[in-house]
Amino acid sequence: MYGKFLITIGGIIAFTILILEFVLLPKRRKLNKELKAELLNHAIVTGGSSGIGLAVAQELINQNCKHVTLIARNEKKLDEALDKLQQHAKSVESSTSISIQSVDVSDAEKITKVASDICTSGKCPIPTMIFNVAGTSTSAPFVDTDYKEFDRLMNINYLGSAYTTRAFLPYMMPKTTSKENFPRAIMFTSSQAGQLGIYGLSAYSASKYALRGLAEALQMELGRVNISVQVAYPPDTDTPGFEVEQIGKPEETKLISETSGLFSPER
Repeated sequence: MYGKFLITIGGIIAFTILILEFVLLPKRRKLNKELKAELLNHAIVTGGSSGIGLAVAQELINQNCKHVTLIARNEKKLDEALDKLQQHAKSVESSTSISIQSVDVSDAEKITKVASDICTSGKCPIPTMIFNVAGTSTSAPFVDTDYKEFDRLMNINYLGSAYTTRAFLPYMMPKTTSKENFPRAIMFTSSQAGQLGIYGLSAYSASKYALRGLAEALQMELGRVNISVQVAYPPDTDTPGFEVEQIGKPEETKLISETSGLFSPER
């Protein structure tokens, strides 16, 4: 009797696998392919002229995203990044088109105007993804940190991401709350120091911690309309900004940072 029971259970499992493999999973794979294609329409990448932002743009080209817009302050670096990415697109035979916008993301008025220009020009699709990568860091013991540095880091690391998202989000929102809406995605780039306070990074950690609170609140608001909100927590990354951050860094901060190693932007 027990043996017959096992045979019956085995048959049910086998039948279930058969259904999944030949009926449900192909539909799921087809849906995932459609959703991926929809997301890969137009990606906004802040801090896209170098480091992690440039690496993100390069990967989007590898994925054949239809259009990528790089946003950063330095026009010269943006021009260099554009040239590099266009060459990369050619080398991997990607049809991705790339545009650049020079603007300070911590200036609410300017980033709002840029978002309006991009989204109403008709020259490219409405953004389907935002990668908030622009950021900076300095380190010093709390009592040695200049008052202005708290403002500067919060303006770039937190407000820059909040303003950019606020500027583009109205154009990304669906017209209805139907579950049939194709997805959109928003990514915030925090830091390991946005998960754990670290000696010498009181101003920086606070600005990165703030991103998590923003992301969690946004996910509660936007999940119902298929807009996904995510946070990345990269460790120390070998970028031009990282080299600058080493100037004046307390020895204790260096020793703590070294325990997680130094990663490349492409990883």
